[in-house]
Amino acid sequence: MKKCLIAGGCEISNIKWFQNISNCYDFIIAADKGYETLKKSGINIDIAIGDFDSLGYVPDDVKVEKLEVEKDDTDIMSAVRYALNNGAKEIALIGGIGGRLDHTIANIQTLSFIAVNNATGILIDENNEVRGLLPGEYEFERRKGYSLSLFSLTDKVTGLCECGVKYPLENAVLTNTFPLGVSNEIIDEQAAISFEKGILLVCFSKL
Repeated sequence: MKKCLIAGGCEISNIKWFQNISNCYDFIIAADKGYETLKKSGINIDIAIGDFDSLGYVPDDVKVEKLEVEKDDTDIMSAVRYALNNGAKEIALIGGIGGRLDHTIANIQTLSFIAVNNATGILIDENNEVRGLLPGEYEFERRKGYSLSLFSLTDKVTGLCECGVKYPLENAVLTNTFPLGVSNEIIDEQAAISFEKGILLVCFSKL
């Protein structure tokens, strides 16, 4: 397994978009009610993981890892651990934005967990793409109709440089107490982002 998609329970209005996203991944995990999400979209499931309290039953037509209802991990976090333990280097989470705010925050924090375990985590819906990144150098293509926002998932992100954007930064510091990096715009063909310390949240949102 190199690239894994994990689906939570959500309504997908654009099935074709979801199918196209799933085609980019070589392993598909249903997290609890994500089984229903994937089935309705006609996407094959490699394993279903969860306590299945949201789904209401345990699937019997796919491989299943049944969890206890009372546990420390969310179903999505359990699916993330499974993916990491099986060698995934890129993990996309579908159905983790919107709905319950506590679950959205948990899924954003899960991006940090994926990053410190040396993989790339991506939280996606039809209007947003969010990544948690470790220090390094990155390039992102311009996306018409999308804003680019940067946030610190740790106390600080330091040595931040951002160019090819409307509001560039040079050796800046982001903190998790002030949203300095919100609502930027890529104006060149690519934006270049680099930083030295911390965990950076990179968020593309449809305007």
